[in-house]
Amino acid sequence: MKRTIAAILSAAMLVTAAAAAEAPSSWAKSAVDTARNAGIVPEQVDQAYTQSITRADFCALAAAVYRTWEKSGNVKSVEKTAVSFSDTKDEDVLLCASLGVVNGVGNGKFAPQQKLTRQQAASMLHRLGNLRKNAKDSVKDRMPHVFADGADIQAWARSDVCWAYNSGVMNGVSGNRFAPNNSYTHEQSIATMLRLYDTKYAVKDDSTSSTDSKYYINRAVVGPGVSQVYLEDTKGNRLLTDYKDTKGEFYDIELFGEWVTLRETVAYKHDVHNMKTGETLENYAVSGTDGEQAGWLRPSPENGGTVYGKDRIIYADGTSSTQTYDALTDFKNGKAVVRVDSKTIAAIDTTGKTLWSMNFAFDHSKMAVEILLSGDGKGDRFVVVNRDGSSYTIIAGGKRIASSSRALQLNQYSDTYIAAESTGYYALYNFKGKKLTKTYQNAFDEVGQNIYSHWINDKEYEYIRCDADGTNKVLFRVKPILNGGRPGLLATDGAGVYALPTDEHTIVCFDRFGATLGTIKIEDTIDIYYRLSFENGCLRVVDSYPNGKTDAVNALYLPTGEQIS
Repeated sequence: MKRTIAAILSAAMLVTAAAAAEAPSSWAKSAVDTARNAGIVPEQVDQAYTQSITRADFCALAAAVYRTWEKSGNVKSVEKTAVSFSDTKDEDVLLCASLGVVNGVGNGKFAPQQKLTRQQAASMLHRLGNLRKNAKDSVKDRMPHVFADGADIQAWARSDVCWAYNSGVMNGVSGNRFAPNNSYTHEQSIATMLRLYDTKYAVKDDSTSSTDSKYYINRAVVGPGVSQVYLEDTKGNRLLTDYKDTKGEFYDIELFGEWVTLRETVAYKHDVHNMKTGETLENYAVSGTDGEQAGWLRPSPENGGTVYGKDRIIYADGTSSTQTYDALTDFKNGKAVVRVDSKTIAAIDTTGKTLWSMNFAFDHSKMAVEILLSGDGKGDRFVVVNRDGSSYTIIAGGKRIASSSRALQLNQYSDTYIAAESTGYYALYNFKGKKLTKTYQNAFDEVGQNIYSHWINDKEYEYIRCDADGTNKVLFRVKPILNGGRPGLLATDGAGVYALPTDEHTIVCFDRFGATLGTIKIEDTIDIYYRLSFENGCLRVVDSYPNGKTDAVNALYLPTGEQIS
């Protein structure tokens, strides 16, 4: 009898546990219930809510939504294309394929059991959404959102991701990321499909956006040798008006959280002011900041130069470390390198915790850390150069990567470096010492993430993509910059989209994978080479010197090439 009762209780517990396991997450419960009542949740999807969804099961969801729209006359007239796959006869898959909502994976296959990624889901949702009667496809819906991991979004999905986000169908994830390659769960799929099914359920998750600053820098007048810069609050009120009788007017201001670096005149003199506490540090500057994590509070003498061993870690909340350091590099990805003593250097995180240490004698009087725009001297990697230029050493991750009597230059965006093989000849190497490219003459520069420019002849530069494994391909060949010179960094949105003028009439936007996103045609011949910039993911093209014309070009474009009025 006891055994019978125990068996019954055990079975009941198992049922209860299974039921609990099958329940949607708290955030998704309402959406799942609503979608279920609307009849758009197929049985195979209405379970295992936190598990990844397959391509076939997502098609089942999409087919259910389409059929519901179709019954209510809420779809466009679409000519269906007969489609077949060798690995599935699923009616829902075939319907979605015939409507152009999904594609196969090649060789006549669909891969029905393959896990769906977030960017694949965005593409399917966008295509399905366009089938709805009176579907909106406005410029506003296609406006780019600059995700922190936007560089990982493939070209074929970028517009779809922007549409899904702007339409309130899909949200980002924490830290203003989209996580395009992450899998998509059953409950996430149901929630987003519900938002697509009826726009009244669409939401916009603003938690993915960065927090608005409490302070703004207003550059009222900027001209040759003249700057009038003010610090203001959100209402436009001028701040620090009583600071040293400046009336709130400065030559330059740099802002980091609650810390403000104030430059009163053209002369090299900075003060740091704490907006939270009111503390002022004379002859200090904030530098080497890593996003919103941390930076350095560096003292400097009135006559210029650097004071070694007196740097403090600074945080956006207005606090700073009590411990002082001899900082060798700026912060990047939460890391920086400091000199511990005459024989030791170490990498620390933003709390001061040691990440690695190594023996490396460093003498400021004889050696210098290169801190260049190219990215040398940031994070836990840098180039040490004898001041007479007789030797170069790359340090990365606590290891000596390379040493040479000729120039070595770290690249900002990948685990590679450029080495001078002889006077005027350069090649790209990875951190294992493997040569990745042939030797190029006269000019070889990193201009984007795994993207490099090199000199071909007096009339041409070539842009290549080269990964750290040596995989490379030619992207573009262009004429040299107007009036000579060598190419600089490409205009970028900071999240993997680049703009390159290929001639005086054409600008090409492409991603870090080398895939073209769109082409912008300029009717007039203009000098565009130094007048490209990104604003919230869109490309601004400005002709500052219209050559006597009154109709200077000043236009904003989507990366797809469409002009925004």
